[in-house]
Amino acid sequence: MMTSTRIHVHGIGVVSPAGWGVGSFREILDGHRVAPPSELPHPDGLARTVLRVPALVPRPPWMAHPRMRRTSPISQFALAATFEALGQMGMPQPCPGLGILTSVMGGGVIYSRRFYGEVLADPSTASPLLFPETVFNAPGSHLAAVLQTRARNDTEVGDETGFLTSLALAARWLADDVVPACLVVSCEELDWPNAGAIGLFPGKTLPSEGAAALLLRREPSAVELVGVSSPHRCSHRRARQVDLETIRQDLRWTSAPTTQVVRAGGSDSMNRLEPRFGEGLAATGGWACVAAVDAILRGQCQESVAVVDGSNGQTLACRFQSNRFPTEIPAVA
Repeated sequence: MMTSTRIHVHGIGVVSPAGWGVGSFREILDGHRVAPPSELPHPDGLARTVLRVPALVPRPPWMAHPRMRRTSPISQFALAATFEALGQMGMPQPCPGLGILTSVMGGGVIYSRRFYGEVLADPSTASPLLFPETVFNAPGSHLAAVLQTRARNDTEVGDETGFLTSLALAARWLADDVVPACLVVSCEELDWPNAGAIGLFPGKTLPSEGAAALLLRREPSAVELVGVSSPHRCSHRRARQVDLETIRQDLRWTSAPTTQVVRAGGSDSMNRLEPRFGEGLAATGGWACVAAVDAILRGQCQESVAVVDGSNGQTLACRFQSNRFPTEIPAVA
């Protein structure tokens, strides 16, 4: 699924029930604490137990940006993960050459529920100000506006594997010189429609929300994206050793002692994310990739593999490796 051009990771960012940023994410990855569950009200009187992103206190400067005044939490999560991946701590700086690929599954459910609730109650008074936040590409649109980029910007709607599909597409854009740098983002938010839907599926995983981001370029860095696998059929009813062997061959993954595997979904005993971070839909695949890259950055391994089992019956994986002699990260132009 990937080009032969070498692609490197130049930044990571994450928002999760652990909190805002990679530091909080690591605390739960390392088992130092757990994300506290909370109750989400539901109109039928049955509250849903979920894992929510904690409130951001104090509010960072970028929250005062005019574009952020009416945004839904999903766009705030996406922007926060993006700014961390870009290394922008204060007000956002223009990135005119930056391509953006956003992956979602549920999308902006909070404003969708509010808007269609108003339409059902009285169509003549439904607020048109809510509607722009109901579309799937709202987070990607906000990202492009805030970062002042007119480069390629696409939104993919899929399952948990969407982030990995976006990585492969980003690699193609970079190889074809469509963009000099590409930001891959996945993001989700919680409201009772999707929290209730997740609760209908078997298993004890709690619904959750958040975002993840990787910044990719062709210039060398500390971590290289070696490849993204083809999709493989999966079943959630059994451990998928056959699938892993196929993926191992697909990615030329040697299973050496220095290789760390992060898995999202599945029923085996590998390093699974869901018990700690919940079912974050599209964000789940992004969290797995951030965890895999972070393991290399922290010197825990020389090679890492993120394996993501999607709700639509497919498994994708991507492989990262450490570069011995990283170079200085160039600015996005």
